[in-house]
Amino acid sequence: MIRIKPDIQYRPSCARCGKTLMPEKVLWQGIHVCAVSTCPICRSEIVSDLKIGHAVFAPCQVDLGSFRLHVDDEYASWFGKPFFDSLVHPMNDVKVKIIVEKFRTFSKVVILNCIDSLYGHSLLKLLNAERHLQPETDIGLVVIVQSFLRWMVPKGVAEIWTVELPLNRARNYYPDLNESINKECGRFDEIYVSRAHAHPKKYDVSKFTGVDRHDFNDRDFRITFVWREDRLWCEYRFFGMLPMKSKWLKGISLFSQNRNVRRLFLALRRAFPQAVFSVAGLGRGTRFPSWIDDRRVDRFSEDGERQTCKIYSESRLVIGVHGSNMLLPTAHGGMAIDLMPLDRWGNFAQDILYPMEDLRLSAYRFRCLPSSIDVKLLAHIAEQQLRYHSYFKRQMTNEIDE
Repeated sequence: MIRIKPDIQYRPSCARCGKTLMPEKVLWQGIHVCAVSTCPICRSEIVSDLKIGHAVFAPCQVDLGSFRLHVDDEYASWFGKPFFDSLVHPMNDVKVKIIVEKFRTFSKVVILNCIDSLYGHSLLKLLNAERHLQPETDIGLVVIVQSFLRWMVPKGVAEIWTVELPLNRARNYYPDLNESINKECGRFDEIYVSRAHAHPKKYDVSKFTGVDRHDFNDRDFRITFVWREDRLWCEYRFFGMLPMKSKWLKGISLFSQNRNVRRLFLALRRAFPQAVFSVAGLGRGTRFPSWIDDRRVDRFSEDGERQTCKIYSESRLVIGVHGSNMLLPTAHGGMAIDLMPLDRWGNFAQDILYPMEDLRLSAYRFRCLPSSIDVKLLAHIAEQQLRYHSYFKRQMTNEIDE
């Protein structure tokens, strides 16, 4: 945690002259929580990232005097540049609604900021809540979330501040939101901000969704494909990441994905006739035969998301194309196959929520394969993964006392 009240326990250096800065106030940009300083040497106004979220590894600093951004090169385009642009072009005339829910009263709090422009980033930040919910503590937890994640905030928090800010607008800086959050902060004597690690290690997903992980002791199980319509598993891979402006282009790509899923399920159905074969996720383009349990939705509601997590929990194996759509399936499902597009290998395993268990079991249960893989080969790998799981666990993880 980093303390921001009554004083700001953060001492960045001025990127222009190297002088240690003494922050004067906190600026809530949205995704970024920042310390604002005036350099005593070069007199520039410096906005520095507090080291939370992705800024733990690559804190940004913006010199508002020279309008320069300072950040590691590999984080510049997707993390630093949008931050810089938001400060240079603030949304001064836009009001952002914030709903404050109070459950418990504390004079000292830690604030977990989950605002982000990417769904997966927001969800992963929220999982940090568990580390702050200790039974014996005098520090309450305040969680800042966007509306779509309100349903996942665990019980036991002191307050929830729900910000009505869609993902596609979350990169902007809204002075009105900054003012609202600072106003709420005035109620507390001592405030810390959570590190909000980008991929936390310890969490119990059932505390967030109310749904347990898969039980391998259940005889009945599902095999589920996680459907999405903006990154497709299809032969037309060049089109898979393009905006589907053409109905014909979108239609043929969705049909190709549908056919791949049917071919995969038909092969696995011969090996596991007792399994329930499901498709779950967002978007209802194309249709499936009646023997496939189609649980897709056009739009998620709170109840719909819980029901979908229940489908994942009943699934011995979930399969889907790499992305944030795989976080909740891997958190609840027994095993997973993550289909990796060619341009996503640099984000390997970032969409998998591994359970806290023996590393050998995790290696067996969660696999990343090229999305270009032949459907027959994928079916063979999936069949072997399902068939020999108990054998692998018995052979590899049960230590024998000599």
